Amino acid sequence: MSHEFRLAPSEATNLERIHLIASFVLVAEHMSFAAAAQIARVSSSTLSRKVARLEDLLGLRLLERTTRRVVFTELGEIYFQQCREVLGRLREADEMISSYNSEPQGLLRVSFPVAFGRLALSDIIADFIATYPKVKVEANYTDRFVDILEEGYNAVVRIGSLPDSSLVARKIGRNRKFLVASPDYLAERGTPIVPADLAEHDCLCFSRYAHSGTTWQFRQGEGIDTVRVAGDFRSDSSEAINQAAMHGAGIAIVAGYICREAIERGELIELLPDWTVWPESNIYVCYASNKHLQPKARVFSDFLVQRLRSLLR
Repeated sequence: MSHEFRLAPSEATNLERIHLIASFVLVAEHMSFAAAAQIARVSSSTLSRKVARLEDLLGLRLLERTTRRVVFTELGEIYFQQCREVLGRLREADEMISSYNSEPQGLLRVSFPVAFGRLALSDIIADFIATYPKVKVEANYTDRFVDILEEGYNAVVRIGSLPDSSLVARKIGRNRKFLVASPDYLAERGTPIVPADLAEHDCLCFSRYAHSGTTWQFRQGEGIDTVRVAGDFRSDSSEAINQAAMHGAGIAIVAGYICREAIERGELIELLPDWTVWPESNIYVCYASNKHLQPKARVFSDFLVQRLRSLLR
């Protein structure tokens, strides 16, 4: 069935009236149909018809025309002053929106995973605000899967495999994961040589995912080894798991942005370095659409990518 869109009579009149008012104000500002027609690049007769149509809609005379000049009627001058103010406000609105579309400014609402946001983004957000002082940032930290459109976010950072969606996703970098344990734990329990050895160790499991939390996979070349693991500590907090590993509670799989400094300090030891924790995942900044992307969201995306790619290699 074909659906044809039609304006209601009142809507058609209002839309038409805006154009008629603009023509009337242009003529009134120059007190000349000829001068106004030259600016508008239409004929004088076209403007004359538009002003006459506006007068018919209002039921009153706005301008008196003679062969030599145009003058206001009493009500015409009052109406002109009001209409010019309204059109001025419309121009101001256009200019304001245009400035928002050319210069980063306004409120930027963003959402980050808790650990990644706290550990990797806090300093970056502060630097971003200093670089773009006209942008105000509302940063929400949650591991919940937020709906960008429904919840009014300009951008979100997501980690892992992205589901099919209408969102635009820009890759920031790899979410590299490490198999780690403390030197004290390894001194007491020994160091695993191959993934299968993990079945004999206390492993710290991520409780958010029932299956993948206790089923760990590792890739070497084209081969993938799968091992069922268990331990005395489970948590839905990757930071808590990292802390438990540092205190010798067991072996853990932890994202690099959480454990890298502890590895560099020698508080954690990377295990099975010739194997890759599988499956691999990436970190993305996502937004609703590339089309008409506001400058504040665009520069934020560029800022994150620039600052984080070296960290996430």
